[in-house]
Amino acid sequence: MKFSIEQVTLQTALAQVQRATATRVIQPILGHVLIESLDANTLKFAATDLDLGIEVLVPAQVQQEGRTTISAKKLFEIVSKLPAEPVHLEVMGDSQLAKIQCGSSVFDVKTLPADEFPVIQHFSEKKGVQLRLAEFLRAIHLTAFAAATYEVNNVLGGVYFKLDPSGQMEMAATDGSRLACCKETLASVEGLAEQLSVIIPARTLQEFSRLAGSLSKSDLYITLEEGQISFQVESVYLVSRLLDGQYPQYQQLIPENYQLMAVADRQSLIRSLERTAVMANERTNIVKMTFDNNQLSLMAQTPDLGDSKDSLSIDYKGDELKIAFNYKYVLDALKVIESDDVRVELNGGLSPTLFKAKDLENFVCLVMPVQVK
Repeated sequence: MKFSIEQVTLQTALAQVQRATATRVIQPILGHVLIESLDANTLKFAATDLDLGIEVLVPAQVQQEGRTTISAKKLFEIVSKLPAEPVHLEVMGDSQLAKIQCGSSVFDVKTLPADEFPVIQHFSEKKGVQLRLAEFLRAIHLTAFAAATYEVNNVLGGVYFKLDPSGQMEMAATDGSRLACCKETLASVEGLAEQLSVIIPARTLQEFSRLAGSLSKSDLYITLEEGQISFQVESVYLVSRLLDGQYPQYQQLIPENYQLMAVADRQSLIRSLERTAVMANERTNIVKMTFDNNQLSLMAQTPDLGDSKDSLSIDYKGDELKIAFNYKYVLDALKVIESDDVRVELNGGLSPTLFKAKDLENFVCLVMPVQVK
């Protein structure tokens, strides 16, 4: 195998696929990236940890066809240190060494046989669903942050995704302490005969969002088969296992009515909360809030260090209400809301609180308050 490729192209491709390599490498091949020539002008880079697989296609000048695997981490380290010049890579015959040359630098890197690399499943696009990528990425942005990070193999580590032929899409994620739910009417859905309903690992969606974020004007093809889901957009392909199990009946958690409502400038609330949180206990992350007479007062404390107080003007005309939250959950919600003002719907100091865009009903983030003495 022999090819030449621009340094920036190679570095970008490696950065994209290496996130799918296994973090705890039981099988050495799972820490490797597969490099395969498809034609005289195209290379495929692929990586997988058996749960998630990523492939990207990039332009290159292929002098000799072939395929090989190289440590993804080591190859990325090498390439990231090279100058912005063409990189030449060659694997001689049955040699287990890849010779990498760029400028005055030469590296001989051990390889593993490409035949040992796991097969990354591909499914026919004829069985897939086509929709606009930008709408799908927006729904990921609004929900995936709320999935559990401590139980990645449990349904709470996933995002519930529902899509029907009429174009009604719903995504939801919860870790048991908060919930984010987004509903959209898509401009276009093709190839869907019946309702689709699956639980996708949050990591899968977050990785796909990183990969496809710069391609938001493209169409996305989603295919489901054999307990797996695949995403194809332009030169990027990602496949992942789905999570098994029953997703919580999250709609039952969202209060239909509220007793009190406040409206605040979103950026002002973010800044006030971030200032106050400096003195929050690092173990509990608690910030106390008091809503009263068009003002929101915030307070945090760490007994051994001190406390902090802040306040801001809001639109609130109800009775005084004291409530406490894990401030990180509130910040996460505020940072994805797409409006200048945020609406806070409350039903008491111990009841779920809703954070919404002021004039939009298609997104809601529920945060459970924390009971404090």
